[in-house]
Amino acid sequence: MAAAKKEKTAMRRGIELGGILLLYYAITLLPTPAGLSMEGLKALAMFFCIILMWALEPVPLPIISLLYVPFVVFTGMMKLGPALSNFANSSIFLIIAALMMSPAMEKSGLAERVVYYMLSKIGCTASRMLVGITVANIILAFLIPSTAARTATLLPVCLAIIELYRKRSNIEGRNNFAVALLLTMGFTNSIISSGILTATVPNPVVVSFIAQATGYTISYVEWLIFGFPPALIMTAFATWYISFVFKPEVNEIPGGAEHIVEKLKEKGKMSVAEWKTAIIFGLVVLLWLTGGITKIDTSVAAIIGVILMFVTNVITWQDAAKTTGFQFMLTMAGGFIIADLLFQTGAAKWLALTLFNALDIQHVSIAVLLLVVMAIVQYLHIPFIGTTKLATMMIPVVISIAQIAEVSPAVLAFPSGMLISGFPLFLFYNTISNLLVFGTGELEFKDFPKVGFPIATVAVLVFGVMAFTYWKWLGLYNL
Repeated sequence: MAAAKKEKTAMRRGIELGGILLLYYAITLLPTPAGLSMEGLKALAMFFCIILMWALEPVPLPIISLLYVPFVVFTGMMKLGPALSNFANSSIFLIIAALMMSPAMEKSGLAERVVYYMLSKIGCTASRMLVGITVANIILAFLIPSTAARTATLLPVCLAIIELYRKRSNIEGRNNFAVALLLTMGFTNSIISSGILTATVPNPVVVSFIAQATGYTISYVEWLIFGFPPALIMTAFATWYISFVFKPEVNEIPGGAEHIVEKLKEKGKMSVAEWKTAIIFGLVVLLWLTGGITKIDTSVAAIIGVILMFVTNVITWQDAAKTTGFQFMLTMAGGFIIADLLFQTGAAKWLALTLFNALDIQHVSIAVLLLVVMAIVQYLHIPFIGTTKLATMMIPVVISIAQIAEVSPAVLAFPSGMLISGFPLFLFYNTISNLLVFGTGELEFKDFPKVGFPIATVAVLVFGVMAFTYWKWLGLYNL
């Protein structure tokens, strides 16, 4: 776990909270812009304030979410029931279940065995471990149709690798390798999803909207041909860039190779506890794989796995209680409250339309239009939790802009959709994968934008180049 932060004084907490509250009321006193309701202005003010609170942490993150419950009720923005319902979101229970399964992998010794086996194949350097996790993400993207489920699958392995790195390198507390490994797992998981139609929900949503506008349905193979190359390029770039920014303190784990050979011999045959854990975890992954057939939600599958681990005595309540799942449930809920307000009040749609209306789309070249549209869509990730809602709201707007500009809807909608599905990298709440890795306690708020903003910006340029070279050669403009 990361090193403990120095406690703030009561006076400093009061000053920060008071200042943020004054900022909220100052924003609500501004003239209401055309097309935005007073409730929408309040929602935007609350959004800016929660971002500020997450950055400053005048109180712990879970308490910030609790603070927002009476705040939205007192301001008349939400009734108590709808506000509290955000604490029961299915995504929250997926994260709780995933974090509760992690102790089983550690306690049984299965995570340690998997890590030693993997390192015996890929090597014991930090750089190779980062590449290994990236490759695992690429493979799993073809098998498991959920970024959250894939992250939950790899999380126990990553935590075990981090623990091994600490022990063998004699590094205590927060370290660059832990940050790099978790961000690489979370980010490359999302990025590679943009190139595989079934890897994440927003991709089929984009296909549906393009089909409605053009009458042409992009197939799985076509999406792969168009989307996989730029997704793979950005996945490789993200892996390199994260390791460049968060350069591991030690690359070669001291005595790593000999230690791994020795440990694998010591482990011997799998224990009963390991077999139980492997079978249960395998069942959960199978349910994630076949969710489209069984109609079992990823959250339900994870909860089933946790229940089986308790029933078979793989873990106890004491083991589960040590995880950060419960405090993270509170942290996430605050973000969900604000997201609901942005949608319900129309503030999110107003923000998007305002940005697009500022474009003189009838008097710019297609190249400029495409880059500007992609940039706006990309940076609209910042106020959003989840990519499906963003795709559902923005792709119809993008298609409308394409029709006004008299270009094929696919030219703008396809790259915009891929950016929406693959690059929710700006802040910890943008997607469930980010939330899962943030919930480990190894990362800080600032870690996400530090690498997320540059990677997302490069992605706009890469996808723009692909649109006017590779995709044009393949006939995207004719769809």
